Amino acid sequence: MKMVVFILALISLNSFASELKVGNYVKLQEALAKDDFQSALNVHKEICQKELVHHSESYKDCKKSFKDIGQLRDSFKALSSVYIANARKEEMKGLIVAECPMAKAKWIQKEGKIANPYYGKSMLECGEKI
Repeated sequence: MKMVVFILALISLNSFASELKVGNYVKLQEALAKDDFQSALNVHKEICQKELVHHSESYKDCKKSFKDIGQLRDSFKALSSVYIANARKEEMKGLIVAECPMAKAKWIQKEGKIANPYYGKSMLECGEKI
């Protein structure tokens, strides 16, 4: 009986541990939408160091060296998939999932006007809530 309780506790702990907080992710999305490469790079580094411990198989770009915002935006597609699948439900209040048909990618952002992280200021409002 003790073994069953231990296994159930372990499963619950692993499920909880794999959920991701979206705060830094949203900061990264906003920096990319503003074409702010340095801020985006800093937030990406923090996400990799502090939040993706249980997701290294799903997102493999933490050790990648990004030379420009385009590379980071391409990587953001995979990162967004991880966050959309694993975001903490209670943190999704006030947020939406949006999609850009041109980038063929989704992201999480604050409710309100679309702020496309894949094209930034050049096509800031390209996309729709899904």
